[in-house]
Amino acid sequence: MIDTVRTNVSRFSEAPSGSRRGLLRLCMWGGLVALMPAAVAKANEAGNARVQTVPTLPDPALPIVDVRFPAEIAPGVFILPDKRIPLVPNVGIVVGRDSVLVVDCGLGPQNGENVIKLARQLAPGRSIILTVTHAHPEHGFGAQAFKPDARIYYNAAQRDYFARSGTTLLDGFRAVLSTERRALLDGVVLTPPDQTYDGDRATLDLGGRQVEFHTWGTAHSPGDQIVHLPDEQIVFIGDLIEERMFPIVPFFPPMINASDINVARWESVLRDVLALQPRLIVPGHGNLGGPEIATDLLGYFTEARAVFRTTGVPSAELDQRLRAKYPTWEHSEYISPARQYLAQLPG
Repeated sequence: MIDTVRTNVSRFSEAPSGSRRGLLRLCMWGGLVALMPAAVAKANEAGNARVQTVPTLPDPALPIVDVRFPAEIAPGVFILPDKRIPLVPNVGIVVGRDSVLVVDCGLGPQNGENVIKLARQLAPGRSIILTVTHAHPEHGFGAQAFKPDARIYYNAAQRDYFARSGTTLLDGFRAVLSTERRALLDGVVLTPPDQTYDGDRATLDLGGRQVEFHTWGTAHSPGDQIVHLPDEQIVFIGDLIEERMFPIVPFFPPMINASDINVARWESVLRDVLALQPRLIVPGHGNLGGPEIATDLLGYFTEARAVFRTTGVPSAELDQRLRAKYPTWEHSEYISPARQYLAQLPG
């Protein structure tokens, strides 16, 4: 099956620029009908805004990473697409001569086990390294499945946030998941990294393939990082971008507080990513894109500030105004947390 996938997508990186947009829908190929998420219930704005209810999660599909159809977006660079299922991240697998790097591993040990099994199949005999774009549960709470075979590697700021907030995040997710989905978190063991890097950048050699890690501190979350493949001009960006979705500004006190988010720095990160001149950006959720998906998000933050500065208008109407400006974007329930986060900033 993997050989079939490679045959079907081997020319992806060679496609003319005029057809690239269509090819970027690669996540949805293969004759499968992607499962579209139902609308998520809006956050409850009643009561004290400082204790905000996390949006209720939808029911249509379990958040299981589909490992059956790895898509090869460049030689030796695979993604497991999220199929636009809530709480499923886009997972990356980058194969070198000596090592294979896994980027994110999904929610809970079942997802982690499935992902590491595929990594072994794609890169037999190579050492395995897991990195996590950020510390939120759907991206890295399957990490225990990688022990003791793999090495877990990311930045020190993310390690520190995970150490102080991992239990809170786990309990918070358990509280909002349905019983069926909550079972995916059964037996979770919070698993810290084996090794971290300090500063804003590190490089790994997988054997004939260089991988760069960049971090800026707190943006979408403390210790967000991107994984940059400079030769292939590919960036795995995590939840710093969701494609054709309203961005998750995760202002959900007391689980995630304003100090765990920095939208101004988030915007700086997006500009720095654009300066890398990526050919492909793999978002945390949604389809692959080019630089335009970073530009679109920068425009959204500018638009959101302008809309939310309007005075004397009910919050629900402000949210609707912003929703109307992006009629094709999904998950409008994340407009309200963004508004509440921006409202509590000084000035």
